[in-house]
Amino acid sequence: MKNTLVSLIAVTTILLSSCGGNKQDGKTTKVKNVEISVEKDSYKPGEKDALIILKAYADKDLETLKSYAGFAQTNVMDEDYFKTNSNVSSFREKIASWNGSFDEIRYYEDDINFQHVYFMVAVFHENPETEQLTAVGLKSLDKEKWKMSGFGTKYIKKEKLAEMSTELPE
Repeated sequence: MKNTLVSLIAVTTILLSSCGGNKQDGKTTKVKNVEISVEKDSYKPGEKDALIILKAYADKDLETLKSYAGFAQTNVMDEDYFKTNSNVSSFREKIASWNGSFDEIRYYEDDINFQHVYFMVAVFHENPETEQLTAVGLKSLDKEKWKMSGFGTKYIKKEKLAEMSTELPE
């Protein structure tokens, strides 16, 4: 079991490091500073956590991201995490053009490894040409403590989002 976990972490590290940097057409892309406020009178379940994660990505706050990440993810989140992962660079670029509120927040539930898991998707960007949505993806076992699903970056189609509930399942 331990060897399997070590192998999985090694493979994940290799895959993530081979994703490339934040260069497009030989140019380094730069993400502007983004002001994200997490102060609001009321939040939907997981919404405040999604805002904190977006702010952490915008600010390159690795420690906050690690506090929301699972064990395997924290092992690949190092000082080069924001430089070497093209998925992270793309996610940060979309945050830079974000209007400050989520377009939609949707929920679904699933049974994974004999555990009932609640998922939340907070959409903040849409590519009108491809209808691909960019969102923060979170999961919870108790509907209260939310963690990143994967690395918290979620890319989905509009049709898939429409299948999800606007309310957290009972």
